[in-house]
Amino acid sequence: MAFAAVVFWVAAAQEVSLLSSEQSSTGSPVTVIQTRTHRVMLLGRVVIGAEYTHDWARDQAAFSGMALMQTVAFLRPAPSRVLAIGLGSGTAPAFLRQRGIATDVVEVHEAVVQAARAHFLFGTVDDPGRTVVADALVWLQRTSQRGPSELVQQRYQVVLSDLFDGDNPTASISYEHFDLIKRQWLEEGGVFALNLVAFGAGKHARLSKAAARTLRSCFRHVLVFADHDTPPDDARRAPSLATAPCNLLFFASDAPIVFDPPPHQGDPPGSSYHLHSHFLKWQVPELAAAAAGEEGEILTNRSADHELQPVWLREDGDAIRLALWDMQHHVLPDSGWEMVEGLLLDPMSGRRPPDDHTITKGFSRHGGEL
Repeated sequence: MAFAAVVFWVAAAQEVSLLSSEQSSTGSPVTVIQTRTHRVMLLGRVVIGAEYTHDWARDQAAFSGMALMQTVAFLRPAPSRVLAIGLGSGTAPAFLRQRGIATDVVEVHEAVVQAARAHFLFGTVDDPGRTVVADALVWLQRTSQRGPSELVQQRYQVVLSDLFDGDNPTASISYEHFDLIKRQWLEEGGVFALNLVAFGAGKHARLSKAAARTLRSCFRHVLVFADHDTPPDDARRAPSLATAPCNLLFFASDAPIVFDPPPHQGDPPGSSYHLHSHFLKWQVPELAAAAAGEEGEILTNRSADHELQPVWLREDGDAIRLALWDMQHHVLPDSGWEMVEGLLLDPMSGRRPPDDHTITKGFSRHGGEL
């Protein structure tokens, strides 16, 4: 689930409305809150999706990480079948389906699927592709004896993994997981795309380096892109990859990885169209050695065992979690976060919002922008 490391709006004084709140399979509420300009999906306190409310803007990704994941549509040869692991608000799957790319989705929380269908563009593009509610890490290992409601085993040109829910599940970035996807789910020469929320440089970049190194141990080619540009002479416009986590999208394949992005047509920085035409310039140089197999640790299933995890892996995860509030506080005004806290205290209250459930309160702090 892509996270708002960089968002395409700044929260100001907003009216806040509760659209829905339902319990997830883990007990955390899946909540959808709307302001005058956008609606946001949260899992507990973690923002996992968003969309603009104006009809003319709904097809633009509200988060830069989501716009970055949409770039799988620009791979060449163009994919016709994609498997998306993790849904969020469904921005990337909806984008792919709108372009005629059959996109199957596996999402662990039924409440997330229901919210995405009820309140986001995803609900208007059910085809081509199917959606399955299941634990993706377990589901991917079941290659036979499936029930009629599940997807028929097939291979895909692209597998897109986006499982961030406040943590990057360690089992989803292990050599065994990558090898399983390559052997049983990808066509020969297919592309695996992995979205992580992580530091791209600095002392806490060992996780992203390990992800790149582990992918390189399984695939011949690995590329890594950030969800924003970080020009050294303009630190005000985007956070440093060493000082703040962001969405990092890893592409891995045994075949050369080739893109044909749309040309720049004057779209302003901060729009998803601008990202689509510029992302090829946003490779992460600090991860190049790891992507070439020359640096970083190879993660295995042993790393998923908390007691066996290396200290640095826990420290990187802790640093990402500590940065979450600074990354996401500007997505909602204070009144929205008060609503979230109230639902966490009384999750059942979200099922039937009171008649007067609209709050207005000023919010002056500015979020990051491209």
